[in-house]
Amino acid sequence: MKCPKCGKEYRQIVPPRCSCGAFLEISYDYSRVDVSKWKHRERGVWRYKELLPGVAKIISLKEGGTPLVKAKISEKLGVDVFIKDETRNPTGSFRDRLATVGVSYGLPYADNGFIVASDGNAAASLAAYAARANKEAFVVVPKKVDKGKLIQMIAFGAKIIRYGESVDECIEYAKELSRLNGLYDITPENNIIGLEGQKTIAFELWEEINPTHVIVPTGSGSNLYSIYKGFKELLEIGVIEEIPKLIAVQTENCSPIAAEILGIEGKREFTKALGLYVKDPVNKELAIRAVKESGGTAVVVSEDELDFGERALTKEGVFAEYSSAVVIPALLKLHENGYFEKGDKVALVVTGSGLKSYYVEERERFSIGGTKLKILKLLREKPMYGYEIWENLEKPMKYQAVYQHIKELEALGLIEEAYKRGRRVYYKLTEKGERLLENFEE
Repeated sequence: MKCPKCGKEYRQIVPPRCSCGAFLEISYDYSRVDVSKWKHRERGVWRYKELLPGVAKIISLKEGGTPLVKAKISEKLGVDVFIKDETRNPTGSFRDRLATVGVSYGLPYADNGFIVASDGNAAASLAAYAARANKEAFVVVPKKVDKGKLIQMIAFGAKIIRYGESVDECIEYAKELSRLNGLYDITPENNIIGLEGQKTIAFELWEEINPTHVIVPTGSGSNLYSIYKGFKELLEIGVIEEIPKLIAVQTENCSPIAAEILGIEGKREFTKALGLYVKDPVNKELAIRAVKESGGTAVVVSEDELDFGERALTKEGVFAEYSSAVVIPALLKLHENGYFEKGDKVALVVTGSGLKSYYVEERERFSIGGTKLKILKLLREKPMYGYEIWENLEKPMKYQAVYQHIKELEALGLIEEAYKRGRRVYYKLTEKGERLLENFEE
């Protein structure tokens, strides 16, 4: 693409801004788009190929085409509310839309593999899609990251680099690692190619309900902007008359985008909604523009409201991470303020699964814990056989239960047979098991 201001061309990596300072935005020949063709294709991101970058080979795990469920809370509020359940993507988050386009487009440039800076979801997605493409994945993540997402990265074989306290610090580091090591960077703050995949949320919402409002959890602002771009393209094609009102939701602890929209003093402190812990979002200006040009607004919710939001979504049959649970308290605040009118159709974008994260006040919990974690720590010291492991466990349990844990750890690829002495089988940690302990210990 060419910069609209200075004419500089970009092909491999398309940054958010040109070197001249102008914003870059990928565009298409909208006069040639026939949306009637979409309904004859399989649901998913690549259903909308006319509005996606051209690629030689599509790397896909059947992402997109996620369910849109009418919420029971609609009856209570007297407003039609729909949940766009992005937890149903292959790795459990909306970032799979980014990964399929970023990896497919970047494949010719990724001889040495791919890299992404992420607070968790994009890293897990890249790990899966790079594995699918038979390429190495390098992920730069903050020291605090949801453990469920780490498990995914490890399981898919990504090379994990822990750097900084929040994702803000990871972005420039990933860019430098990409330059030095010949890695293709799909970080949206460094390369906007993947955002083209995320915008397909807007296309799917339009096809099903053509919403009047879309409530979006907002950290970096990239998803909010992506959805805005998707609706803007539908406006350009002529299938909608106006863009729905976009509503950015952040937590009170970390609200740089929402605070500017609302004209209040914002904070940049730690939030247990880790996916929204972005202190200085690169896409802030684009996100604010998306909200203002759509006639939308912003909402901030407290840390205490996160648990309520999570519980309310589970009553709808959706288990969301804290970063997504913000949509429910935001919806209720807007309703209490008389923001919605009769006949409105409100879409809540639930971006990531609660199975990927769990937070307890001063300690994070994760699925490889308890007895299994103790077994891994014992085997880090030396190879042991089943009875020896049982003897060394502090918590008393049946001997047969220990063998069940051993079988499950072996099935997960975290331990393996080291050697045999007679009938005794000695086990040791695998490389994956070593990485898991390294990343999970505090």
